Amino acid sequence: MKIRIKNLKQNVHEYLRLAGMNKHDADMLTELVIEQEMIGNQFSPVGELSGKHARLIDNIENTSEEVVVQKPALQLIKGNGRLAPLITADHLDEVIQKAKKQGIYALGIYDSTYNDFFDVICRRIAAKDCVAIIVENGGPQGVLPYGGKRDVTGTNPISYGIPTHNYPMVFDAATAMHAYGRIAQAKENREKLPDNAYVDKKGIITTDPHKAYAVLPFGGFKGFAINLLIDVLSGALVRDKSGLDQPLDSQRYLGTLIIVIDPEAFGNIKDFKDATTKLAKDIMAVPPVNPSQPVRIPGFRGSRRLAEFKKKGFVEIEDREWKKFSQALDKVKKT
Repeated sequence: MKIRIKNLKQNVHEYLRLAGMNKHDADMLTELVIEQEMIGNQFSPVGELSGKHARLIDNIENTSEEVVVQKPALQLIKGNGRLAPLITADHLDEVIQKAKKQGIYALGIYDSTYNDFFDVICRRIAAKDCVAIIVENGGPQGVLPYGGKRDVTGTNPISYGIPTHNYPMVFDAATAMHAYGRIAQAKENREKLPDNAYVDKKGIITTDPHKAYAVLPFGGFKGFAINLLIDVLSGALVRDKSGLDQPLDSQRYLGTLIIVIDPEAFGNIKDFKDATTKLAKDIMAVPPVNPSQPVRIPGFRGSRRLAEFKKKGFVEIEDREWKKFSQALDKVKKT
């Protein structure tokens, strides 16, 4: 269904405020949710506010983060349970400014929640003519090591944003074959899971979401090696918990590492964007195997969606996702 962006912002903001979030945090999270909804995602951030994002609502205590390491080119923040997306959004301008001063800047976050919204954050960084690389030890466990039967690491997403003269190149995905949350989604929609991706407790491939216990890493042993690197970079490196040390009953001990690079530190920004723009055009000019599926650049489709919805003033949300959100909003209004 089509919903006015202005009205959707009001509804999401009302939901967050009624759930107990302070105005500053509700303002920031609303913008993140709406922007991600317009860009598009496998999971609707509006529809999942009471589901996938329930962890955000469950951790809305008005706690404050603290900077525990401050160096010229890096900063480490202890979240003290504050939501990682809010910490990221609060410090993003400072991180970009310091990257432009130093050439590169790294922000680590620990003792916090899932971060999410990496697509949005990478676009904001790319809009400032910087390159973004973001990783998160997304857990607790759920991904098997290559050739094994027991899950050790999380789905450990990686995201990047690269500026061009047109749309930014933006990629955001788990290093698991598919998102772990797809299990719950398949149960809810009464669908089968993709084949050759999920396993039961015996390590046997299954498409039954009621039997699925863990997910395989993408790309076999190479994909698991990348998954492992991300677990270290956004776990042990930033003082958070890695692998089996992440408690199953908590969504708090998840780390994030954000690296921002200023291309102008290496040379003229126009030359850089000339090169990335040509690269994108060269790739899109490649003849597709299937004429109905042209070769695409990651992030361009989301940019077109974002521009279109902003121009028209409304966003399209699947009916079932809007129903879920409306029911959640009605529920908090009654409590």
